[in-house]
Amino acid sequence: MRDAIFKLLAAFILMGVPAAQASDRVVIGTGGETGVYYATGQALCKLLAAGGVDCVAPPTGGSVANLKVLAVGELTFAMAQSDWQFHAYHGSSQWTGDKMADLRAVFSVYAEPVQVVVNRDAKIRNWYALKGHSINIGNPGAGHRQTMEEMLDAQRWKLDTFSAVHELPSSEQVDAFCAGTFEAFVYAVGIPNAAMKRAVAECNGTLIEPHRTIIRKLATAARPYYSKVTIPAKTYWDGQKKVDTFGVMATLVTMASTDPKLVEALVKAVFEDFEAFKALHPAYGAGTPEKMIREGLSAPLHPAAEAYYKSKGWIE
Repeated sequence: MRDAIFKLLAAFILMGVPAAQASDRVVIGTGGETGVYYATGQALCKLLAAGGVDCVAPPTGGSVANLKVLAVGELTFAMAQSDWQFHAYHGSSQWTGDKMADLRAVFSVYAEPVQVVVNRDAKIRNWYALKGHSINIGNPGAGHRQTMEEMLDAQRWKLDTFSAVHELPSSEQVDAFCAGTFEAFVYAVGIPNAAMKRAVAECNGTLIEPHRTIIRKLATAARPYYSKVTIPAKTYWDGQKKVDTFGVMATLVTMASTDPKLVEALVKAVFEDFEAFKALHPAYGAGTPEKMIREGLSAPLHPAAEAYYKSKGWIE
């Protein structure tokens, strides 16, 4: 029953992907079309296509949805937040009793700081002032939706803390925020992000920090997938101050059964001309090979990726 459900989910994710050549086509699970996951999928497909590999990276519901569909064999690679990679591999949270023991890491791509955006006119000066206001928490299956739920648990808040709760995906939330549908939203995404810049610079938004209690409880050794992150001043507009928050890593994962030649082709395409890869999106700018093959990876490396990294002397 579970597999049937996720195969049906996969069918929706892959709508618009021609059935012909499906068995030969690499499919990368991404996220909403305005997010960096989607842009990363396009970038990786571009690199694979240059090597003659047929590849598509359709928009999806995000991390959790990607992992569920990857598990039933309907994706080749998937983007996933580091926390959900951890839970899937270790059989915790949504994977309790259903661990993905064959999940394999390929590399991490960039940091995703948790960003809390509020309407300036709502006079929400800090996290506690969110009480009684309307908020978008993201669609079920999105990684940042699950992170938001952990943030609420850390402060023993329930959804009825807010006057209204919306569940729009990342591809729709900024339009809705700009239209006044809700007064705040939470998004874990690489920086800089064009949609976030629009929300802040064009739609009367501003950033507030998660309460220090949340950061203290979540960015701990017990949760190795979270770390403290600072969003630099002037990231979105000249008057923006630095924002202390926490975040996850955006990672690329696959299954142990994925063709080693395909995994090798992908890691070579990324790392053989690393400066060209970093130029594909501003979010990749702080990356180094050493960070990307270590940070945020809870599942074992795919053997082909591990062999390549050893050949470069990056791991022993």
